[in-house]
Amino acid sequence: MKQNPDYKDRLLEIHGTNMWNGYHVQRAIEFAKKFDLTGIIFHCNDIIDRAIKPDKYFSPNVSLLSYNNRDGDTKNYKYYLHNIIDKITDAGLEFYVEVKEIYYPHEILSEFPHLRHENGAVCPTDPFWWEFLEEKIREFVERFPKVSGVIVSAGTRESMVSLAANKCTCERCRGYDMERWYRELIGAMFRPLDAAGKKLIVRDFSYTADHQYAMVDAARDVSEKIIMALKKVPHDYYPTFPDNPTVGNCGGLTQWIEYDTWGQYFGLGILPCSVAEDMQGRMQRYLAKGASGVMLRTDWERLLMGSTFNSFNLFNLIAGAMLSQDVNMNLDEAYQAWLKFGLLSPLEYDACPQQPCVPTSPQALPVLRELMQRSWKILEKSIYVRGHVFNRNAQMFDRYFLTYFIMTVQHTRDHWDKGASQKVQPTDENIAIMMREKDEAVELAKSLRELVHPEELGVNADIQRYLNFVLDVYVVYTEIFRQQLLTAALTKRAEESGSEEDRKRAQETLAPYEQLAQRLDLVVRGKGYSNNVEYVMDGDRVRRFAADVENVLAQVCVPKGGKTE
Repeated sequence: MKQNPDYKDRLLEIHGTNMWNGYHVQRAIEFAKKFDLTGIIFHCNDIIDRAIKPDKYFSPNVSLLSYNNRDGDTKNYKYYLHNIIDKITDAGLEFYVEVKEIYYPHEILSEFPHLRHENGAVCPTDPFWWEFLEEKIREFVERFPKVSGVIVSAGTRESMVSLAANKCTCERCRGYDMERWYRELIGAMFRPLDAAGKKLIVRDFSYTADHQYAMVDAARDVSEKIIMALKKVPHDYYPTFPDNPTVGNCGGLTQWIEYDTWGQYFGLGILPCSVAEDMQGRMQRYLAKGASGVMLRTDWERLLMGSTFNSFNLFNLIAGAMLSQDVNMNLDEAYQAWLKFGLLSPLEYDACPQQPCVPTSPQALPVLRELMQRSWKILEKSIYVRGHVFNRNAQMFDRYFLTYFIMTVQHTRDHWDKGASQKVQPTDENIAIMMREKDEAVELAKSLRELVHPEELGVNADIQRYLNFVLDVYVVYTEIFRQQLLTAALTKRAEESGSEEDRKRAQETLAPYEQLAQRLDLVVRGKGYSNNVEYVMDGDRVRRFAADVENVLAQVCVPKGGKTE
């Protein structure tokens, strides 16, 4: 390990339900110590609300007599968090919680019914929220004094109360300034944390470029002590997107950079994939722009029983930990450290202990390194389209609307790569380029059979089983995305033109879907694999997509006849 690490703060983030599993947390502690990380983050939107009532609003008797279930739940979470925080800090690691605010227990609305207005919306500008938030944070750090700080996504669309997603129509909300609202939220959290000597880290959770800088400005207005947490690219963890322009533009604020190591947008750990090469370049550039911390996410809140710890993508976590200490290291050292640590299979539930498999063949290193690197090339050309996101969290699509909505609206590149969406519009030229990209993905997937011979790598039966699964599933996975792109592009063209000829061309693309779904089912169904395998590789999504396109095309306008055939 480098004597003076390049990044001072190096944190492992647990984002899913694994944080409530003592076995998994102990595994994370041991990993953090082995790879010289400095702390662990529990990322759960309402983790503070699970452990804090607060007492100011729910005295012991009120809590017990009126809200008995929640009274019992908060006790349970308090004991667990006290216990687990002791284990983490006794290991010499810092502990952080990561939340989205404003969150609140539902019982608050019973005690303070004025917060809900006539249209049913909860008012985000009521002054009560700043009192409530400050009291909640004050009690939290008082009850859990070993916590190093709180990381917050302030007022996002995923918060329970947010001006950004506000449906309240009261006069105060209509005239409320967004930047003022951010300052009030951040200030309400900063005051009790700073008084207790704790850190506040404010995340950039932005959908637009303007929103990014508004959050930085609000944080700076509250205090120069606040730390900014910035994703490696704008908005979310897409490896194809340009660097996050906010990095290096935070004034005097300390900057931490967030990385996903599991694969929300690159296979969810079901498909092996290295993003270490991408991480290395970004860590080098962001270090030069003054960043001093990294956060390495290991799972995702919406999925159960999966993480980097039951995946070949554990390599990304190892590489991220090593790169955060020496951004200029030779990545071969990370590949070697991964194989020395041992291989794990995502075909098993994450809660089922696996004995890591250390390959015995000298061929394992060059073969598995190439597998991880080539797999990213496959995913880049299959579940992205000319750099645009073309997947639903690594899943294939189950309805047509999402294809262009995700590419050009929800996960658009346009805010950071002006005019990018024009590259995926259904012109003849664009379709030809996009389909060449998808053909290349299929051919690369087929080439894996020439590269990987599981029985020759000196690995156990479980890892051989997983590698054979990868070889079996990858080709049909890429073929499905190829077909869905062709269908989406031609359907969009038919919608725009209203041409019967265009409608028929789109209709003709639907013929292969049932066979593709059956091929996928043969690899996945009835095998006893983990739930996350079926989440990513669900043949019924393919069938629903084809049926949805059929319905869409039936509504396409056609010349005067008025009916489609």
